[in-house]
Amino acid sequence: MPLVKCINGHTGCAATERYLERDGRAIGHDFINLACIEREDGSVIGWAAEMDEFRSLYGNDEPYRGKPAITYRHYIVSPDLADKIDLERLRELSIAWAQKHFGEYQVAVVYHDDNEHAIPHAHIVVNNTNIETGKRLHVPQPKELNRDLQQMARERELGYFTDRPSVFNRRAKGGEARTSQREHKGKAERRIEREGGYSWVADIRERARTARALSNDEASYRELLGVLGIELSLNSPNARRRDYLYALANHPSRKVGGEKLGWPYGKGALEHEWLTLSPFREEKLREIAEHAILIKDLDELREMARAMETIKECHFTSIADIDWTIGRLEKQGRVADSQSVDDAPEKLEKIRHARRFAADYSILPAKEPKPVWNLWGHSGPSPTRWGDSSESRSSSRSQERSVDRSRDDYAR
Repeated sequence: MPLVKCINGHTGCAATERYLERDGRAIGHDFINLACIEREDGSVIGWAAEMDEFRSLYGNDEPYRGKPAITYRHYIVSPDLADKIDLERLRELSIAWAQKHFGEYQVAVVYHDDNEHAIPHAHIVVNNTNIETGKRLHVPQPKELNRDLQQMARERELGYFTDRPSVFNRRAKGGEARTSQREHKGKAERRIEREGGYSWVADIRERARTARALSNDEASYRELLGVLGIELSLNSPNARRRDYLYALANHPSRKVGGEKLGWPYGKGALEHEWLTLSPFREEKLREIAEHAILIKDLDELREMARAMETIKECHFTSIADIDWTIGRLEKQGRVADSQSVDDAPEKLEKIRHARRFAADYSILPAKEPKPVWNLWGHSGPSPTRWGDSSESRSSSRSQERSVDRSRDDYAR
């Protein structure tokens, strides 16, 4: 089943283009309503500048109703490893989906296979301006995008999810996830929680949460769980859906399925997470984790896990990126979209803790990667058919920050 993830952009598209085209890692391109320039080596440049200038013509990069404008939306379509999809099938699926929902917008689709299993996946960048009306893009029902993608996957005989989590669809490849909740708590666990007692299910979830935050493949996940006193195995091959089983090493009878803990702990969700390319310096992270494992320092492991969770959830890509966010939140005196102002100090402290951890252990680079120099001898977007607008090409301070960070990330 393909998964689709949306990241809202609030800056120009130049940094996103550099990220997607960096080091020639793109294995294919498709475009809708764009006229892009192609290099001799086959790589494509110019789509970011074209989007930025067209959006600027209609003033759609200005704040809207007092909130920063969503200048573009970045969708990532990741196919299921079990589908063994090739590039051509992925291109057909991605373009069909993009044409249906964004046929009146400028769309750049960049394909990568830079993950452990070399599975192709699509980055779909959609400009916020309708080419016919000049109005801003509005997605009133975001869930419909995923529903349509699953329906299209089903029509192409790929695995798919349904939108009815309580019903098992036997025609879907591998079945469907038991829950869409990040933490799924049964009646017994909720009762014990109310009474203030010990829940071994909650205990397993907490240990799995630590291992998940620090692992980057199944081998490291198993190793970390072992250190934390958890045995990991697979359920029966005859089960309607393959999943991990977690058991306390000192109480093997206390066993629970991964998706019963919450969807992030299931086999399918973890495999998709491990496919994602990470900005972290993995060798440094592995070195720290191995040291903590060697000396059995579980407190250090948990501290690392909390910091890594914050970095991942906020999509931080450098120390400078974190500093910019901290400065912004301190200036505002609140965390965007928080339910209560009282939550702001706690959330800000989490980000500060993540910053200290990332800096102390060199988990992230100090700054964003430098821009790639283009054929015109300067960094940044290239000239396009919309003319030479120096104002639209100037990169503001915010444009040099996080590539894929949305306003909602600050509330996590």
